Amino acid sequence: MSDILQLKPWLELQRVLTDKLGRINTKGSEKGMESQKNWRTDLAIDVQEKLTGADSFGTIPGVNKSVEETSVGDVIRLEVTNMQAAQIMHKAPGTYVTIEAPCLGLRERDKQNQVAELLAREIEKYLTPLQFEAPILVIGLGNRNVTPDSLGPLVAEKILVTRHLRGFVPPELKGQLRPIMALAPGVLGTTGMETFDIVKALVEQNKPQLVLAIDALATNSIERLGITIQISDAGINPGSGVGNHRAALTYESLGVPVIAVGVPMVVDAITLVENAVDYMDDKGYDMGRIGQNALNKPKIVRDILSRYFGSLFVTPRQVDALVADIAQVVAGGLNGAFHHGIGPDQLSTYLN
Repeated sequence: MSDILQLKPWLELQRVLTDKLGRINTKGSEKGMESQKNWRTDLAIDVQEKLTGADSFGTIPGVNKSVEETSVGDVIRLEVTNMQAAQIMHKAPGTYVTIEAPCLGLRERDKQNQVAELLAREIEKYLTPLQFEAPILVIGLGNRNVTPDSLGPLVAEKILVTRHLRGFVPPELKGQLRPIMALAPGVLGTTGMETFDIVKALVEQNKPQLVLAIDALATNSIERLGITIQISDAGINPGSGVGNHRAALTYESLGVPVIAVGVPMVVDAITLVENAVDYMDDKGYDMGRIGQNALNKPKIVRDILSRYFGSLFVTPRQVDALVADIAQVVAGGLNGAFHHGIGPDQLSTYLN
């Protein structure tokens, strides 16, 4: 409990702002709010860029943005610091870190290991306030039978669980292995139980000091599909990006800090067409009347195509290989953050 108390000031601010956010009438209050309900994305960076443009910094009050360039891609940090910013972004107050790494889709193992190290670095920031013996619960969200949604369960399988090994740790690993639990609870359609109810019961029974949830996400940018990792300390709303809202996993609902890690694996078909129209317009193709400012281009695309593509989501052709590679990267990053005494070369030995 003392570990959680160290995080309470910020978590309490999140709770208060999120509670107020839920009671605010946002109708017509800010630019882009009316159309934002159609943005099928879980990524905070998608929302920020839609509202301000990809190269804009600091134009949303209360949203701080910074970019770190690395050898494998950019690390973009968005901090939603107040109620006004949360209202505009439709994102809970907190920090949203996006690792954009094109190498994730290229099967370059050395570069993927570097991405895993970047992920480990970000996760370690949330582990620092905790005592080393504080138990941590990893939850793999999603449906293992649906390939684009199987990231969470695949990562959970690759996590080195150690909570049950307290008395059996080799001498050379004493003080190097955190007590980790991991579970993929499945989805309502296959278990008949809400994921939140399962996680809540696990938290109450096992008393973890941190919950780390892994999930496949949706994006409205084809360029970020399968090559982006988002880390957030604001919890997670499973299924929100595809319009299938489930109960949120947050500090407020579970009573412990919740860190969410996700990778966008799907983009809805209408957004895909919008991206194509935008690209053609930007490149100077003759778009006829659809390119005129007097017309609402996104609305036209949606009105015409919604009857055909209403709830259709698109995923990369090689999604099976892609999700397997990304699961390895995410699990490697998490294991590296949890267990300093085991390197990537030794990990497979302990997992087997």
